[in-house]
Amino acid sequence: MREVAARARVSVSTVSLALRNSPRVGAATRSAVAAAAAALGYRIHPLVAAHMRTRRRPAHRAMRPVLAIVNTQRLRDGWRDNRTTMVRAMLTGARAQAAARGYETREFWLHEPGMSHARFSDMLRARGVHGILLGPSSDLPLELDLKWEWFSAVRMGSARMTPLLHRVVVDHYQVGRLAALQAHAAGYRRPLLPMREPFSAAHDRRMEGGFHTAWTYLPGTRAAPVPATQGMADAAQLAQWLRDYRPDIVIENEERNLLDLLVRAGWNVPEDIGYLSMCSPEPGGAISGCVQDGALVAAAAVDLLTAMVERNETGLPAAPVTLSANAVWNPGRTMRNRGEDRKAGTGNRGRETGVG
Repeated sequence: MREVAARARVSVSTVSLALRNSPRVGAATRSAVAAAAAALGYRIHPLVAAHMRTRRRPAHRAMRPVLAIVNTQRLRDGWRDNRTTMVRAMLTGARAQAAARGYETREFWLHEPGMSHARFSDMLRARGVHGILLGPSSDLPLELDLKWEWFSAVRMGSARMTPLLHRVVVDHYQVGRLAALQAHAAGYRRPLLPMREPFSAAHDRRMEGGFHTAWTYLPGTRAAPVPATQGMADAAQLAQWLRDYRPDIVIENEERNLLDLLVRAGWNVPEDIGYLSMCSPEPGGAISGCVQDGALVAAAAVDLLTAMVERNETGLPAAPVTLSANAVWNPGRTMRNRGEDRKAGTGNRGRETGVG
């Protein structure tokens, strides 16, 4: 470091600050130090740098680097109390992975009343935050104007957000394809695929896009109707869809909303009609469908973020990277093999009346 200081004609302490992108050093000086370090082949070891940052703290302050876990949902408890198992698992998974990596986490809500993005940034910095992990926003598009140059930042989830950051997501296109292939393999040919329009639009229609891409080229199928709703579907809407389209299986991107409506209306699942959730809550559970692993997404996001923190990599990325996690299939008990039913001559011919 002394050689770098001599070449750049600054003090050793200035070199230390400049190589950590400290705002206490001007941009021109940081550039000069970076050029000198590059010319001399000097590189900071990221693990040593992270360790030294914690050792410089006074004894009465936390010795671990701090990550902010930011709730971007509309409601203050919208992440912790989310109706979807996968989304809740992202929060618990992030806390667990950060602790395993030796980091402290603090939770914040992005939409505190009266809190501008500038004040939010100032608050995080004052509380010693090194990295920001932005949680999933579900169907809420985000436009953020934080002071990105102060932080490393990663987001979870694929809902639209500006500016673009590195992110870790569930591959919704793969989820849709997996649902189509498994439904067809089980012998279903007349699927109903309702979608909440705000969710579909926020996620660029990847889930239904994957479904239709696979379904279109499978033998013996008909086009799957995709009725749209603004909110969660209700019993009257489901009853109308069943009368209009006469599906042999209902597929949805929610965890179990339409399944509950079917059961309350007296339908036997899967004897009367099949049900597939593209957000099935757990492997080995009763609900047939695609299991999206929120804890896996969170762990990958934390690992990406901590690597950035240890490199002191801050600001908006020139080329944002997206890491995708695939869903896995859970056979469950809400589908049956209709191909075997047809061979035995016992296939369901469908009900004449709808729900409700």
